[in-house]
Amino acid sequence: MIQIYLLSVLTNIVAGITLSFDGLDEKVHLSSIFNRDLFESVGFRLGLGIATFLVGFFKFLSVTNGDVPVVGDLIPALSGVIQGLILLVLYYRARSDVSSPMLDSIDKIFVQNRSMFGTAGILIGALHFLFPSVLFL
Repeated sequence: MIQIYLLSVLTNIVAGITLSFDGLDEKVHLSSIFNRDLFESVGFRLGLGIATFLVGFFKFLSVTNGDVPVVGDLIPALSGVIQGLILLVLYYRARSDVSSPMLDSIDKIFVQNRSMFGTAGILIGALHFLFPSVLFL
């Protein structure tokens, strides 16, 4: 389904920019193009996290015309699910003081490395847009 394909590309790129905004702002000066307050907003991160997670999940279920089921879009789907999870954990951490061992382990693995996951998400979204029929991408 082409709509899910387009949403996957967009959410991967925007979530990647959101997660790696601080690191990319130093190198590329993103704050001259994008509003920093928007990308750091808790509500924006919640909405983008839900959208990115759901689009990544539905990317597993939908097949682009002429592509191999599941395997054809495996990396963009995983990227969407992981980036959505990171954004949702960032939202939860901003709103709650409650902690758990599972949340701490997710924080150590994913949230502390969010810039790396964000940069990978931007790259995956751009490559997925440029090469739509490549296996795994």
